[in-house]
Amino acid sequence: MDETEEFLKKANTKLVASKILFESEDYSDSVSLSYYSMFLMAKILLIKKGFYPKTHSGMINTFYNEYVGNGDFDEEIFKNFARTQSLREKSDYSAFDGITEEIANDKIIQAEEFIAEAQKFL
Repeated sequence: MDETEEFLKKANTKLVASKILFESEDYSDSVSLSYYSMFLMAKILLIKKGFYPKTHSGMINTFYNEYVGNGDFDEEIFKNFARTQSLREKSDYSAFDGITEEIANDKIIQAEEFIAEAQKFL
């Protein structure tokens, strides 16, 4: 198995775990794992082009430049990914993150959409 296949497995595992956490009403950690499932899919696509960004913002910016800015990747789906990064930071580092059931559910749906869109480029 190569690196991208391993990351694909991890992305799918994180999405499944996000759904389990959601069902357990752990909405903050669910959002975090929804984000990481998208992050790993973005990472796979960038690796395919020879990019290895070292930060989350570097990943998001490079992904935009390589896939979204040229019109290949759906911009709204990308924006959902980029917005989820700030929620992931809140969920991981804030005592009071304000993440509700509705937000967590939306992020699961957005992660599914991101993964589906990204798979078009595999």
